[in-house]
Amino acid sequence: MAGIKDVAERAGVSISTVSYVMSGKRSVRQETKHRVMQAARDLGYFPNAGARMLRGERTNILALSSPMHEYTDYTNYSAFFFAMAQRARRYGYDLLLLMGEDETEDLMRMGDGGLVDGILLLDVTLDDPRVKCAKSCRVPMVSIGVPADTSDLYCVDLDFELMGRWAVERASALGHRHVLLLGDREAAYDNGSNFIIRLRDSVFAAASECGMTVDFCPSVGRNAAEVEKSLDRVFVDGHGPTAIFGQCNLNELGQVAEYLRERGLLIPRDVSLLALGTYGNAASMSPPLDEIPMLPFTTCPRAVDVLMDIIEGKRELAGGVELLPSKYLKRGSMGPAPGRTD
Repeated sequence: MAGIKDVAERAGVSISTVSYVMSGKRSVRQETKHRVMQAARDLGYFPNAGARMLRGERTNILALSSPMHEYTDYTNYSAFFFAMAQRARRYGYDLLLLMGEDETEDLMRMGDGGLVDGILLLDVTLDDPRVKCAKSCRVPMVSIGVPADTSDLYCVDLDFELMGRWAVERASALGHRHVLLLGDREAAYDNGSNFIIRLRDSVFAAASECGMTVDFCPSVGRNAAEVEKSLDRVFVDGHGPTAIFGQCNLNELGQVAEYLRERGLLIPRDVSLLALGTYGNAASMSPPLDEIPMLPFTTCPRAVDVLMDIIEGKRELAGGVELLPSKYLKRGSMGPAPGRTD
């Protein structure tokens, strides 16, 4: 049986460094950690809980990594948590929620220490440091979201590129040639939140193909005064886009609808309104809004299924991207562009 000394020699590091990597008690450079973990794999050396996993024993625990950001709306995120927890229970698994400040250290500690059998990543950014852990972590990871680098990582998410194209195609078919895209908070784009950037870029790409003009404005604010200030720059003397795509929460969309009403602009007669990436509850708006929603109870269970397939040896740990379609919910808030009767 290989020992810690053998791992140290193979990795070209000290015995204490191997101990730090395995225990997670001290920070070790990522490159060194990769080298030590590869040496341990080659030699079949995993101490403590890791040895249990080598023998085929499981913890029956999955970790869910969901970092906290200033722009994260955890009221809606609860649906993601419950969807994953419910699916995990079907496999006899519990879900451990990780929300620490140093997510990469938490993941490596849980995975390399053999404390969990697999890890799910939520709220993934394009250049997410957690994704790099997938290359060296001893347990498999599945991402709900698509980062820039998907090698060695399975990703499951809604097809936000298709969502953006559906929105543009619907507006174009109704004769709209000038659209406003109201986005999420600016900090979310700056941080590289993958799905809102993918959706935004898809809207621009599809609009370019059909000759549609798209104005983009990050979150217009949480109250009527902020919404008024933002939209006044868009609707000048009553003129502006004939359709609005709202990639923001329902509270802001409600403020937008009120802004239009106060200026005598009716939905959809004068301005059409479409909710993107909301949670299927835009029917409660006045008027009810057309919507292409998030589907946490579709994407999250699928991500758990993929992770369990890997754990059970039903698929290789090679990485891949699986995109699921949303659905278009028609409620009458998208109408013909003004001047068009069909």
